[in-house]
Amino acid sequence: MIQDDFEIESIPESAWQVSRRTFMKRLAGGIAAGGALVYGSSAFASPPQDLDTAVSGKDPGDERYWHAVRSQFLLRDNLALMNAANLCPSPFPVMEAVFKYTRDLDYDASFQNRLKYRQIREDTREKMARLLGAHADEIALVRNTSEANNVISTGYHLGAGDEVLLSDLNHPSNNQAWQVKARRFGFKINYVSVPVIPGGEEEIIAAFDRAYTPATKVMSFTHVSNRTGLTMPAKALCGAARERGVFSLVDGAQSFGALKVDLADMGCDAYSGSAHKWFMGPKEVGVLYVRKDSQDAVWPSIVSAGWRDEVEGSARKYEVLGQRDDAALTATGRGVDFHEKIGPDRVEARMRQVATAIKEGLSNLSGVELRTSLEPSLSAGVVIFKPGDLDPRKVFAKLYETYHVAGAGMGPNVRLSPHVYNTLDEADRAVAAVAEMLRDGV
Repeated sequence: MIQDDFEIESIPESAWQVSRRTFMKRLAGGIAAGGALVYGSSAFASPPQDLDTAVSGKDPGDERYWHAVRSQFLLRDNLALMNAANLCPSPFPVMEAVFKYTRDLDYDASFQNRLKYRQIREDTREKMARLLGAHADEIALVRNTSEANNVISTGYHLGAGDEVLLSDLNHPSNNQAWQVKARRFGFKINYVSVPVIPGGEEEIIAAFDRAYTPATKVMSFTHVSNRTGLTMPAKALCGAARERGVFSLVDGAQSFGALKVDLADMGCDAYSGSAHKWFMGPKEVGVLYVRKDSQDAVWPSIVSAGWRDEVEGSARKYEVLGQRDDAALTATGRGVDFHEKIGPDRVEARMRQVATAIKEGLSNLSGVELRTSLEPSLSAGVVIFKPGDLDPRKVFAKLYETYHVAGAGMGPNVRLSPHVYNTLDEADRAVAAVAEMLRDGV
């Protein structure tokens, strides 16, 4: 449980709205001046002091607080890992839970010893529901976002004459799954074209409104695009769908664990997420939320041993998947603890602070085309940029090999997606590295 006396003030908005003047002053010192602190170099390093002790007496508006948070992760010396949109490291409490309970299972795999994991799973479900603003009966603990999305696209009954409305920025695990099932069941897919950097939320909402037809039965979009970093106005889009009697699925792969999410307020019918991304949890655990009054419309995709009558009345019916990794499911609850100790609002503010520093720094580099909006309401932690005339594959490779900044290559673009374990020094170092490559022609 989280101790009540841990409560401290959230980072004010002014703390993460980094000014260009401040940023360029830091950048003027070059990469050497912006070098990251050195942390434990061994993959077998001992766990640090617990988070409560590490941050004790430190103000979250002070960079020292976030260095203390970073100390909770086993990260290679001098590595600025900015790939949260793909895979995050887990903090020590989550790793230790995986190790501890894996050892427990391997030590005694009897039914008697494993019985306790049923209650632990329910405890994890309760924590996840609290984190996401939902009820425990609306939460299924699945394996990842792809599986969660497929539960909906498989389980929602559609046939010839029905239509599904999708965003053209959706992740393939969402769009391609619908495409395959459209070929099988004969329903039609319509796509909403969303600008890379729209003029505002109203432009997005209007584009969806124009795309609905009387035959639209399902609407699905990716909350934060992994391709452009665009954050969709989820509450408005889900509200518009509900007014039309259309089922809404929000792909939360890039918002779960990054943004403070309140699903009851968002108003979606379903929401999906993966623990291994921004949530910083164990691997192969995901979350599927299905609103209570929408569950009768979605059949389970897999029914296996363990099906009981009592699961039919809740989202638990979507997680009867056969043998599960009880250690990973247990560690997922520890992941919620970690988020709550920092505070979901503070996690979001810090992620935005570092991402804003990167975006503002890149926007000052001649030749760089920022493909992610600078507007906070239209962006989150995913930062996409085109590195001028440079080969993005070479930029991606050299960022890691020479400057020890780990991002992602995205076709003609490069993606940086920082999180709470990144420092402002690392943000400076990433931008300074791009500046040097532009100067040197890679």
